[in-house]
Amino acid sequence: MTFPLAGLGGSPSTTAPARNRSELGRDQFLELLVTQLKHQDPLNPMEPEAFAAQLAQFSSVEQLTKLNDAFSNQQADSVARTLLDKTSRGASLIGKHVLAEGSQLTVASDGSTSFHVDVAGTGGKATLTLYDASGRAVATRSLGSIPGGSRTVRPPTDLPPGVYQYAVSVEGPSGDAVATKTYTDGVVDGVLFEGGQVVLRIGAMRVSIDKLSQITP
Repeated sequence: MTFPLAGLGGSPSTTAPARNRSELGRDQFLELLVTQLKHQDPLNPMEPEAFAAQLAQFSSVEQLTKLNDAFSNQQADSVARTLLDKTSRGASLIGKHVLAEGSQLTVASDGSTSFHVDVAGTGGKATLTLYDASGRAVATRSLGSIPGGSRTVRPPTDLPPGVYQYAVSVEGPSGDAVATKTYTDGVVDGVLFEGGQVVLRIGAMRVSIDKLSQITP
C-alpha cells in the first residue's frame, strides 16, 4: 500500500530505504510522518486538511489489514477443523466396506475380482478393460449383457492379478454408447494424508474420503 506524504523536506538520510518507498508498513508510515512534521517549512507548514487526510488514510488501511488478518485466521481455523473432522471420520471407517467414485480395481491372485458400476438407460453389451499404471491396456473381457441400473459385476476369473484402473464400455441395442459410472470399493484398512487430503487405504488402492458414496459394515 502506498502512502503519499506531501512536502517532505528532510535529507535523504532521514527517508526510508529505497526498497520501502513504494510500500510502507505502519511503523514506516509513522516514522515518515513524524519526520515530515519535524522538517516542514515553518513559513509554509503542512495544511491541516492534508495532515488529517493522511491520518485517515493510514487508519483505514490499518483497519483493513486487521480485518484481512482476522479473516485469514478464521480460514486457517476452518481448514484445520475440517481436516480434523475428516480424520476422525476416516478412522471410524477402518474395517468397513466403502464404495467411492473412482476406477481402481484389485484382482486377487486367483484372478477373481468384482466391481460396482452404474449403467444408464436399459443397459446393453458390456466390455471390461484393465489399464496398468502407465495407462496401457493389459486385459479386455466381455461381460455379456448388463441391464441398466446400479450393478455389482463379477468378470471372468482369468484376469492377471494386480491393481489396475478399469473402464466399462456399454453398447446399447441400437449400437450407441451407453453412459456408465464406475466405483472403487473394498474394506478400509488405514487412513493416510496425501497432498493435504485425507485418503482411505483399501489394500493397495487409495480413495479420497470426499469421494465416498456408500458405507456398509
